[in-house]
Amino acid sequence: MINSNHPIITVKGLHKSYKVGKDNIPVLIDIDLEILPGEFVVILGPSGCGKSTLFNTIIGLEPPSAGHVNVQGRNVYNFDEDNRTLFRQKNFGVVYQQSNWIKSLNVIENVAFPLDIIGSRHRRSLSQAKSSLIMSGLEGHAKYTPTELSGGQQTKVAICRALITNPPIIMTDEPTGNLDTASAVSIMQQFEMLNREYKHTIVMVTHNPIYSEYATKIINMVDGKISHISVKDLVYGRQKDNFVGGAIK
Repeated sequence: MINSNHPIITVKGLHKSYKVGKDNIPVLIDIDLEILPGEFVVILGPSGCGKSTLFNTIIGLEPPSAGHVNVQGRNVYNFDEDNRTLFRQKNFGVVYQQSNWIKSLNVIENVAFPLDIIGSRHRRSLSQAKSSLIMSGLEGHAKYTPTELSGGQQTKVAICRALITNPPIIMTDEPTGNLDTASAVSIMQQFEMLNREYKHTIVMVTHNPIYSEYATKIINMVDGKISHISVKDLVYGRQKDNFVGGAIK
């Protein structure tokens, strides 16, 4: 059982740099953050600020140069690569701006695939995938190839695929980046429902400040650093600010 009083994600003293020629180029600089179970966190910042690198480091794809990433109390980078992959499959549902479809599979088979790779019987995987598509109103598109769908429909299918193993954390990187306004609102409302009604912890990376209205916590990034954290008081509707490295902390 998840303890709501303890962070589900803790990042401490995180640094990440890349070797370019003889130089080390810093991308993440001394990142500290905590995410509690059930929070809807928006990581906000301009292109190139390091937010996608932070995203990939949290889910175990980008080993840090220094610091720690703990998920459910486990240090993600204490696992070898194979076990880190298994840990990611168990704890994270990931939705990217560009979904990586398996082109030889139709929609329902793509949704079922994460269950297949963890050993579920294929018939059972398809049954669960069908139920997920029905909940999203996409059951009529089960036999389509994903690329035959609209951008908004593809994102909804990607969310179905991310949720099929019932992970506690949904991580999403610019999920509305290629969508029209109406489709983007529909996707954000779905994330809001998953957070409020089903209690999934959601971490969303975006450059668009309009999506901050859906968040319970907003983390602003500039030049590889966290500059500002805002936490909404859900009872009173107020916002508490934490200016990292500034006068207020």
